[in-house]
Amino acid sequence: IAQAKPVLWSRTRLGSVPRPAVHAKPNFVRKLGETDKVNLVEKSEKSDFLPQKVPPATAKPTKLERTKTTMVPPTAAATKQETWEESDLFKSQPASDIDALGNKRYVAPHVVYQTGKKPDEPCSITSSLTYFPESEPGETNVTSRPKNPPSNLTVVTVEGCPSFIILDWEKTDNDTTEYEVISTAKGPDGEQVSVLTTNQTHTAVENLKPESSYEFKVKPKNELGEGPPSEPVSFSTESADPRVSENVSGKDAIWTQFPFKTDSYSDCHGKQYVKRTWYRKFVGVQLCNSLRYKIYLSDSLTGKFYNIGDQSGFGEDHCQFVDSFLDGRTGRQLRSYQLPSRTGFYRALRQEPVHFGQMGGHSHINYVSWYECGMPIPGKW
Repeated sequence: IAQAKPVLWSRTRLGSVPRPAVHAKPNFVRKLGETDKVNLVEKSEKSDFLPQKVPPATAKPTKLERTKTTMVPPTAAATKQETWEESDLFKSQPASDIDALGNKRYVAPHVVYQTGKKPDEPCSITSSLTYFPESEPGETNVTSRPKNPPSNLTVVTVEGCPSFIILDWEKTDNDTTEYEVISTAKGPDGEQVSVLTTNQTHTAVENLKPESSYEFKVKPKNELGEGPPSEPVSFSTESADPRVSENVSGKDAIWTQFPFKTDSYSDCHGKQYVKRTWYRKFVGVQLCNSLRYKIYLSDSLTGKFYNIGDQSGFGEDHCQFVDSFLDGRTGRQLRSYQLPSRTGFYRALRQEPVHFGQMGGHSHINYVSWYECGMPIPGKW
């Protein structure tokens, strides 16, 4: 019996009626009464200094890998649980037709742009996912494998954020209990396939490379087998923003997955990665997702990795440790007297050498439980 093809684009497409531009409310963190930390350090200081460099207009590609979606708690980005289909921020056309390097952005009927992100605002998977509410999977009496493919497969991309997209689709078969999301990167060296699974009708696809072509499709599954996949959709990522980081050929740090010991003040409990730096420290990160993570420092790969404290803010400039030029978004922002006293590395300003000592408690040194720096981790850039 020939299968009935699902009707595509039954939902009202966004952006068909011109609407006034709506600006997002960025959760960009700065200290009260100032715009940026000022580097007051003398040039003669050495040892633990990090270089401040002017970014060239080159991209840092990231590696696509097999992963699973995780449940993400809501944040203030969508205060009334407004969905992406209801929000004026999501449009069928980007606010600007060209990206940071002047290249044309990809436009197609199945592509929706989330607009409103400011250039100095770090990309955030967590914030974008608040427009895609999670559904509780109910009891399903499976009688056969799924017979119908998912419909209305849509690529949702954030303007200025090439490292991830969110795929959204509609369930068309009540026997489906989970989905296999297949991403294929197409390049001069052939195709690279990545697969992830989810029980939702949306998922973030992370660690995409800038200026790269992809094809996505979704296959329904249950305990009795697989159903037919959706029609594939294509997408090309935009250029990496040189205002976020730089790419120096042959000198890029490579994040290596490595389990390390921490003093465990973190909201992120995913995979751990480390990299060695020229200033004789190891930087360790533990992921919430590829764009939200906890950053640590250590003198030794096998020793304890410590929190990083801030004498004049909430760690916004600690994004420098993951090679980001941005002042990041951080959380949870508690004053030192609200935090347990612990030892760790700390400093006051970007590019200062770090010191080691007491933080939290009565030290007037704050530390945080996660960072968003606009830099996707892991990956070989």
